[in-house]
Amino acid sequence: MSHAHPDPHRDPDATPTPPWGGTPRSAPTRGRSATGRPTPPSGFATPAPGFSTAGIPRAQRRDRLARPRRRAVAVARVLAGGLVVLAVVVLLAPVLLGGPGPGADTVAGHLIGAVLAVGATAVAAHRRTASGPAIAAAAAVPVILLAVLWSSWWA
Repeated sequence: MSHAHPDPHRDPDATPTPPWGGTPRSAPTRGRSATGRPTPPSGFATPAPGFSTAGIPRAQRRDRLARPRRRAVAVARVLAGGLVVLAVVVLLAPVLLGGPGPGADTVAGHLIGAVLAVGATAVAAHRRTASGPAIAAAAAVPVILLAVLWSSWWA
């Protein structure tokens, strides 16, 4: 009786066919990935024989602030986007409504606040910024927003 899936226990040299059909993948060889492409170099020099690397601290450490950072950056992006929209509305209001509009200091305050908020968001969202400074930059966005609202709308 012949079947499509040889039993590796009976024939140790037989390569079993995967249940989904096709040909099985062979294990990658040194210097080649499973797809046959060459693997890129690691970028690190091979240590000299007899040189122990056990005492060197590893950079792969779990970031405790990764989730709060993502949430803070998301909130900062929303608030910065709202401040940009508000700055555009304040800038274009006299043109669209045909009135005198706000003063130059109010328009400048909105534009400066929007630029600062977008810059703080960019710093917070950058992947190379450490989590502590990133959260601080993200926390600066609501402060900037409140300063613009207080100085131009509530004062």
